[in-house]
Amino acid sequence: MAMASKASIQAVRAEFLDPTLYDDAGVSGVPRLSKGTILTAISRALDLAEGRRSGHAQRVAYVGSFLAEDMGLPPAQVEEVFFACLLHDVGMATMRTVPRMEPSRGARIIANAASAKEILNSMPAGGWNDVIEALNLHCEAGAKIVRRLGLNENVAQAVATHHDCWDASSAPLGAASIVARIVAAADRVESMIDGEASPLMVRRRGPQIVREMSGREIDPEIAARLVGLASRDEFWLGLYDNDLAAALMAANYGGMLGREDLFGFLGVVSDVVDSRNGREVGRGRRVADIARTVALGCDMTERRADLVKVATLLQDIGTLGIPASVLAKPDILTIDEMSTVQLHPTYARDILSEIPGFGAAAWWVGCHHERIDGKGYPGMLEGDEVPIEAQIIGLSEAFDALTSDRPYRRAMAPADAMTVMKGLAGTRFDGYLLGRFESVVGLSQA
Repeated sequence: MAMASKASIQAVRAEFLDPTLYDDAGVSGVPRLSKGTILTAISRALDLAEGRRSGHAQRVAYVGSFLAEDMGLPPAQVEEVFFACLLHDVGMATMRTVPRMEPSRGARIIANAASAKEILNSMPAGGWNDVIEALNLHCEAGAKIVRRLGLNENVAQAVATHHDCWDASSAPLGAASIVARIVAAADRVESMIDGEASPLMVRRRGPQIVREMSGREIDPEIAARLVGLASRDEFWLGLYDNDLAAALMAANYGGMLGREDLFGFLGVVSDVVDSRNGREVGRGRRVADIARTVALGCDMTERRADLVKVATLLQDIGTLGIPASVLAKPDILTIDEMSTVQLHPTYARDILSEIPGFGAAAWWVGCHHERIDGKGYPGMLEGDEVPIEAQIIGLSEAFDALTSDRPYRRAMAPADAMTVMKGLAGTRFDGYLLGRFESVVGLSQA
């Protein structure tokens, strides 16, 4: 069973970190990983975007995969079920951009909501058409992301239809593939399980609830299978296993990614985060390329520079846990809102630390808003407690922000941006590192 790697870091450890995550020498470069391993960890960020309890997507993937295997589906279809379950609500992560695509009432509601629950609670009396529209929008957005991740059309269609009901007059699940029907059932069943306070209670009441959904929301054949699963200890022990994420990763679905494929795959994830944050799509990829160049300019090996690039691509994945209304607020944030925003490096660190071999990258991402004067967050690290790699990420992000157009100002010339950044020497950034950054960026701009 694959477990998260424990990678060393070259910095003083802060008390808010679990040192056991960073204790071996596996920090030299980017490990070979499967799509399934990466997405299993990243699915926790999707739970944050939806406002669901952490591990929701993983539990849906477990239910769906267990069911697919129990039904005797071939391995290729089990894999499709796994990915569609894991990514069924990935469209929620991009809903901030919906008003530009479809300026309707449902689109506005979902764009301004912090979670799926908030979407439903925001609906006016008699506004179920808006609920349906909102759900359809995030399903369509999710299917597009799935295709960009290189997953097949069966997975995309299952994501697109996972809110359809078996007996609906429009878009009934009866016409959908077995993969789509399993995903829809797994999502409903996990939500039912999650809504019960006691595992014992859900085991007792669950079969009857599933029978009531049979023929209405769920394919009757699948419902019967689910009722059978409810009597098996094996199913429940796996669902409530503390190592569920590791068990899902161990399957290595999607095959192992080569170096360039990994960069492209994580680039799609970075694009999703850019969309959520209202930034130009591709901005995260651009910052990651700068960071890798600077890491090489600081005499790091190619392999270590690659890991810096990976960390930079995923640096803001924790912002999926910040309500879109806060991210988009044009005014000064309140103290509570600022405290919420400052959680995003911690979210990102915890998510990435689950990926085997990403322990050091998780640490750098968790520190990329630290300052050498001790006034950063979340750990208020000082001096060389702040990893060089984290400073490179911060420098690259700041430089790109200054040299890009913003609604309130035009992009600065690179030289002017460097002048602004030099003003942060000794406070935000190390002065020597700033000098190295300037020489590398100057060469790359020539």
